[in-house]
Amino acid sequence: MDIKKFKKEIRIKKIFFNNKGQSTVEFILLIPFLIFTCFAVFQLGYVVYMHNNIKQLSREAARVITTTNSNTLCTKIVKDNNNLYEDLNFQISISPYPETDREVGDLVNVGIKINYEGFGGLIKNIFGKPIMIYSESSMRMECE
Repeated sequence: MDIKKFKKEIRIKKIFFNNKGQSTVEFILLIPFLIFTCFAVFQLGYVVYMHNNIKQLSREAARVITTTNSNTLCTKIVKDNNNLYEDLNFQISISPYPETDREVGDLVNVGIKINYEGFGGLIKNIFGKPIMIYSESSMRMECE
């Protein structure tokens, strides 16, 4: 009788304390968090990449203004060099704006701002507003 009771106990333990498939269930529960984390890291890396490109573009725009004293040429350079971000709306600020107000040695500031909504507008949908990426460069006038 003790043997039957012992076998019954073993059968119950096998049914209720079976660990087969435990790692599969844990993996299925964790995979959405892993995918979200990878996506967030990729998105952050792309935002940093965009900021570096816009910083370089603002430097180039400031260099064009300081060597040519032309706002229209600066705007053209910015629009021609934004081939990576054609769908984004650039906002360019130049200070001092009128070309006539600038003299040799004056400091010229060029700021470029874009609003980035993320891949497929995901950042805008999650946070309610896009990420503003802004860069400003300053240089001294070299010509009149």
